[in-house]
Amino acid sequence: MEQALCQAAISTFEELCFVFPTKETDLPDIETIECSSVLVEFSGELDGGLILTVEDEALSLIAKSMLGEDHAIDSDMAHDVLGELANVICGNVLPEITGTQHIFKLSGPVAQITSHSVGEPQASVRLTMDEGRADVSLYFK
Repeated sequence: MEQALCQAAISTFEELCFVFPTKETDLPDIETIECSSVLVEFSGELDGGLILTVEDEALSLIAKSMLGEDHAIDSDMAHDVLGELANVICGNVLPEITGTQHIFKLSGPVAQITSHSVGEPQASVRLTMDEGRADVSLYFK
């Protein structure tokens, strides 16, 4: 499951943002860094959620790259980009876990302050890239 989450996250960042993350195992908790998080909940064969957390400084650079913008991106637009990335990662990882025959309903992304409200993740991946770092966690109810 962790491998599927890792591959979905890496390919999403590469294809949508043109940034090239690598998986890391020895990084401190991202919650000690100023960051933004979104939660995308899903229901279907499995019910749960995916939380994507990205360093704020990295999010601005990633959003500019994804949108093809040279000028500064406002925080609302950057958070929209974060939500879209979470949706795509979630939409790509679920078929890898359950098979392509199952249909899932994804909620719209909502700002997520901490992961404590959803419990321990069943899979979690920490990524680094030149722009900064990101954490992706998958939860089941």
